Amino acid sequence: MLFVLCFEATLVAQTKVIGLNEVTITGQKKSVFKELSLYDVADSTDEPNIDGFYALNLFNDKLSDEIWFTKNKSCITANTDNIASFAGKSALKIKWDKMSGECNWIGMGFGWNNWLGKDLSSIIGKAAIQFYVKTNGDTLSSLPLAIALEDYSGTQAYTGFSKTFIQAGKLTGSWSKVIIPLTAFPITQTDLDISNIKQFIIQFEASGDLIIDEMTIIPFTGNLKPKISIQKPNKPIIIDGNINGEEWEKACLTINEKNNIFIQYDSANIYIAAQIIDAHALMNKFEDADMWNGDAIEFSIGTSADADLSRTRYLLSDYQIGIKCVEKAYVWNWKNKTKISNAEVKVLKNITGYSLEAKIPISSFNGFKPELGKAYGFEIAIDDGDQSGKRINQYRWASSHMEGFNLNPSLWGLILIK
Repeated sequence: MLFVLCFEATLVAQTKVIGLNEVTITGQKKSVFKELSLYDVADSTDEPNIDGFYALNLFNDKLSDEIWFTKNKSCITANTDNIASFAGKSALKIKWDKMSGECNWIGMGFGWNNWLGKDLSSIIGKAAIQFYVKTNGDTLSSLPLAIALEDYSGTQAYTGFSKTFIQAGKLTGSWSKVIIPLTAFPITQTDLDISNIKQFIIQFEASGDLIIDEMTIIPFTGNLKPKISIQKPNKPIIIDGNINGEEWEKACLTINEKNNIFIQYDSANIYIAAQIIDAHALMNKFEDADMWNGDAIEFSIGTSADADLSRTRYLLSDYQIGIKCVEKAYVWNWKNKTKISNAEVKVLKNITGYSLEAKIPISSFNGFKPELGKAYGFEIAIDDGDQSGKRINQYRWASSHMEGFNLNPSLWGLILIK
């Protein structure tokens, strides 16, 4: 964008026009001001932007004073020397080892746009951070990272790295695209000042060896929520804890790469089955609303297909349900604070853990009528208790990177009715 700038100076009844040479001004939008004659026409082309936000480039070719990382080289090294790029002249190679380097914390930050405060408020829900990654030859389904936005008050909004961010579903020795929607960061929950962002931070865990390139902000109006499809059973399901192929086809989702979950529905019920790997099966000494603190299965569902997928609070149409996984199993409704007395559930202990079948009346969800072709918010998790009967882990399907789905529906995935 070009502007005509001139200064007028009056000296002893004489008027002299002093023209400016070309001046580069650095700010959120890098603009060039040029000298124009009276009848010159300004070039109408503009820089790439998203709704007036111009600071789109976080990293492309080289390290600069806009990028920092932990100084201890036994923890992490980062360089751009002779690194083959996805685009441009070079890429950023990062190698880290938290355990061997005896490092309490490893990280790096991108304070792009000359460390000026960035106002992202106009592009939340419309943009994402995108970059390209390749490994040293390994195939990875996710990365041991946490990522954050930090504002100039020091407030940080962290989220874990999710496999849903990887467009191809896995990382390999070839370039893969990673897309992190700005809505993935817990902005509301952390009181992050999204109008004054200082930097983008990566926190490294465990160890790794990656090459990253072309880190930019891109337009993004979709969602990366994982989706599953469910359908009606081929034959009546007998709730006996035995999962067989006649009643259940292949699992519709897998949690923590080893636990299979099956879901079906009809006009009267939602059916859930599970095959759980558990060294200390059926350990839960807690009752009712506290059942999450031992072996249990929890799921949340939004019964309105029109609800905002980015909402961070439960609506009246949202429910959280728990199944206590013990010999005398039962189903709990956290919203109504009561057992679902007409639900059927059976849990069987086996050599590797336990299996479960449950039938939950749709009437428990206050008029919910699943519609063909519609998608509903959904999350399911496995609570794992140890020998004491207390929970030691929770394994989640859609929000494996971040706890809190019981409070925040924006972390859910989607369930499609077929």
